[in-house]
Amino acid sequence: MARDFGFDVMKEVKERWSPRAFAEGRIPREELLPLFEAARYAPSCFNEQPWLFVLATEPSGLELLRSFLAPKNRLWADRAPALAVACARTAFSRNGNHNDWAEFDCGTAWGFLALEAQRRGFITHAMAGFDRAAASKGLKLKEGVKPIAMIAIGRYGDKSLLHPDFLPLEEPGSRKPLAEVVVEP
Repeated sequence: MARDFGFDVMKEVKERWSPRAFAEGRIPREELLPLFEAARYAPSCFNEQPWLFVLATEPSGLELLRSFLAPKNRLWADRAPALAVACARTAFSRNGNHNDWAEFDCGTAWGFLALEAQRRGFITHAMAGFDRAAASKGLKLKEGVKPIAMIAIGRYGDKSLLHPDFLPLEEPGSRKPLAEVVVEP
């Protein structure tokens, strides 16, 4: 469902939103890898590409990643056939100095992933509601690799199967007027 804001922008930008109604059923990892290929092309400070995605599509990996989720997110995200943890490497590989832009760059990569998913008929929903410390430990992330967000990936399913708390939220959100997000100095 496209949302028209008055300017001509990519269809995937207009149509992307964060649904919770995931269809159950396995999606082969090979079908998901192009999403991460798109993320690979995101711009980053000094072309550092500080993102790292941990992708789970098999039952054992999915159960591990689900164990990091906040209980309320599990009410819907447990149906997603794929989960990923988006991480940022917080130091520059070239000199070991702290990379103040790593999280920003990781978010840009997530945005590219989300748009490619939309283009390919997938839905995505990024979440902050997860235990970062448990994810770091459970995934054995190296020091300097910071979990930023979890991402549910799949196809749109039957929204009537959602917990009633989520039914009113199962539609694209409104966007602020352009004048509220772009100002001049």
